[in-house]
Amino acid sequence: MLCMGLVWGLQFSMAKVAVQGGIHPLGFTLATSLSAGTLLAIVARFRGAKIPLRRGFAVYMLVAGAIAVSIPNSVAALVVGHVPAGLAAVVNTLSPVFTYAIAWAVGMEKRHNLRILGIGFGVVGALLVVVPRASLPDPEMAPWVALCLLVPFFYALSNVYIAWARPDDVDSVALASSMQLGSAICILPVALALGAPHMPLPPQGPGDWALIVQCTLAGLGSLLFFEAMRIAGPVFFSQTGFIVTLAGVFWGWLLFGETHSAYVWAAIAAIFTGLALVTRAGRK
Repeated sequence: MLCMGLVWGLQFSMAKVAVQGGIHPLGFTLATSLSAGTLLAIVARFRGAKIPLRRGFAVYMLVAGAIAVSIPNSVAALVVGHVPAGLAAVVNTLSPVFTYAIAWAVGMEKRHNLRILGIGFGVVGALLVVVPRASLPDPEMAPWVALCLLVPFFYALSNVYIAWARPDDVDSVALASSMQLGSAICILPVALALGAPHMPLPPQGPGDWALIVQCTLAGLGSLLFFEAMRIAGPVFFSQTGFIVTLAGVFWGWLLFGETHSAYVWAAIAAIFTGLALVTRAGRK
């Protein structure tokens, strides 16, 4: 969980470096998904794990790839070109809160007052970032931060879908590979239409190096995601959000010298409170 938090927290900064280096957000996501999926497929082959070829699994592969990787990662790569990377990581922490809200709405979770209170704190945290003009370095960033809320929403949607539809007979490495390759398949037509595909080899600048690092992080993060879900379940896994936020803020400060207003720190406190209430109720 610690390793996953550090890995996922760093991805926001890598995306910012890549986009600032001239790489299109869709090209960034496509290269990341394709490289990570291929690497994980090789690992799965050495482990003796196979990716099923049945029709039902192909649907799972494409849906999981779209809602867990291609859509949220493309939005994140687009947004970090306009807002601090650490702030994007803060907003991403709402994913577990959204996960419970969606699971409750579709009947996968029962009503729990502590968790509902946690949703309330999460909403307050989001409003503290978006609404006050003094919360952001530039008030013009507010629409981009609002757009960034789609990232935790789609991560939450994928958490619910993967927990519901995950095949029991497929190895975690094969699942991780399938999800990343499914993402690449989904995003390839759009990327080709926009002329967005990008090959970082040989690396020509910081953007290419950031993309290479991101490809490695994506493969590792996908594997850790499925293993954490398999070993400990979604409730324990959701606590990774605390680490992702702190790691994202740390990497943003270290790499870009980012600082945040009192409103953002209050938002972090509110979101952490909401996350704690949701996960505490889950443990009970």
